[in-house]
Amino acid sequence: MVCEAVSGYICNMEIYSAEGKKLEDTVLSLSDRYLGQNHHIYQDNFYNSVRVAQTLLNRNVRVCGTMRANRGIPRDLEGEGKRLKKGSQRSGGKVT
Repeated sequence: MVCEAVSGYICNMEIYSAEGKKLEDTVLSLSDRYLGQNHHIYQDNFYNSVRVAQTLLNRNVRVCGTMRANRGIPRDLEGEGKRLKKGSQRSGGKVT
């Protein structure tokens, strides 16, 4: 579901059923009209993965959200940074 940030108006919606279409394809089809326009996408851990985030970043779309460990961990978060303390975040290589 793609919603307008201020009003919450639903701009686009697609139900992901895991049959016949990959998750990445579903995310890209929902965000297709916004690619290359420097938009920001906020998503929960069901739709986020390293591959989806990298694909969107390559198309000028920023991604923010939580990520499931079984969907891949970015290399700079492996090891010590894999588990951040509650309330901390990592941005630009720094943990705050």
